[in-house]
Amino acid sequence: MVVVYSRLVDPTALLIGGAVMGFFVNGMLGGYGALISELYPTSARATAQNVFFNIGRAVAGFGPLAVGAVAAAYSFETAIALLALLYIVDIVALLLLVPERRGAELA
Repeated sequence: MVVVYSRLVDPTALLIGGAVMGFFVNGMLGGYGALISELYPTSARATAQNVFFNIGRAVAGFGPLAVGAVAAAYSFETAIALLALLYIVDIVALLLLVPERRGAELA
């Protein structure tokens, strides 16, 4: 969706595409609580959620700078392609690094 959105030029299409993309981006936040709740004991759960969520926000704050630097050095298409690639790397890391805890007792 990032690649599709980056190719839109019509203001109405940008508005509709932004709403669709925003729906899915904001929807992913709902899974963080459940995922982190399963991985950490009760005594550390709230702290872990806040630390990881806010580290992510801090790193994401450099996103516009990174995209702008790549776009200036190469092209906007390259910057967006790298962003889409980053999402794919994130999905692969999630699948490979986060253990399945189905049926495990929460501590």
